[in-house]
Amino acid sequence: MKVAIPICQDNVSTVFDFAEKLLLVELENGAEKSRNEVFLGEQSVPERAAILRRLGVSVIICGAISKSLTYTISGSGIDVLPFVTGSTEQILAAYRAGKLSLPKYAMPGCWKGARNCFGKRRGRCGRRMNNDIRN
Repeated sequence: MKVAIPICQDNVSTVFDFAEKLLLVELENGAEKSRNEVFLGEQSVPERAAILRRLGVSVIICGAISKSLTYTISGSGIDVLPFVTGSTEQILAAYRAGKLSLPKYAMPGCWKGARNCFGKRRGRCGRRMNNDIRN
């Protein structure tokens, strides 16, 4: 399973739509198998979703994200875990432990339901917030 996190320095980028770099972590049986950084630059919504598909991403953990990008990514079969904040290492550890849904990882000002991916149109969005890691 590949997990992507848009990054700014050593933290989750505040807005995925404008993030320039992506941390790509491959997990196998809950353990980290590999990691690398991918430069994103400036791309449109469809281009960002296409990059994630090409990289084989299963889950993206991010800060704020536009609805259009969320729906495009989740429509591609990628789980979107939005409105997360913290250091990349802290967030990866929380995800691996199944604790990413704890309030301390939520972006400040995040409205109720936002982390459930914009309320009514949930689809695959946010589905793994409380679940254990799958391969």
